[in-house]
Amino acid sequence: MDDAQHEGFTLVELLVTLTIAALLAGVAVPAMARFLDNARLRAATGDLARELVLARSHAYTFRKPIYFNVTVTGAAWCYGWGETPDCDCSSNTRSACLTRESDLTREHRQTSADYPQIRLILTGRRRTSQVLRFSPVRGTATATTLALENRDSQARVIVSILGRVRTCSPDMTGYPPC
Repeated sequence: MDDAQHEGFTLVELLVTLTIAALLAGVAVPAMARFLDNARLRAATGDLARELVLARSHAYTFRKPIYFNVTVTGAAWCYGWGETPDCDCSSNTRSACLTRESDLTREHRQTSADYPQIRLILTGRRRTSQVLRFSPVRGTATATTLALENRDSQARVIVSILGRVRTCSPDMTGYPPC
């Protein structure tokens, strides 16, 4: 029989190719899941740090104290900030976390629903809720550390008494070590 007349692949060649493809997919899927988890963690950490900086900036710019509320209830968490100490991010009332600038009123709230599989951990004595106050005088704040984690990694957002917000991570690349 002349092989030059046959076109296509043999059954053995197809089985070897499928086996190699299955092995590669088996290795790639867990790595992709880890990549997506870390991307969510980076997004949540960046958004929390940006909101803290924005709250401090607002206090300093408009010469009003700003209250940043963080609440953790089991796996659910939220944060929000406003001009009154009664800013409760877990409340369903629209007036909870607002700022007013001239004719513009803005609501500042974020929930864990936007970051699946990310946990927020409050450090210190209060493990379920914490209120940070940004002073309008020099931008000083209540010092605290907020930790965000997924099943593999952790990132921290640290607020100093001077109101400086920084991020770090004990085990993620792209962040300074804690």
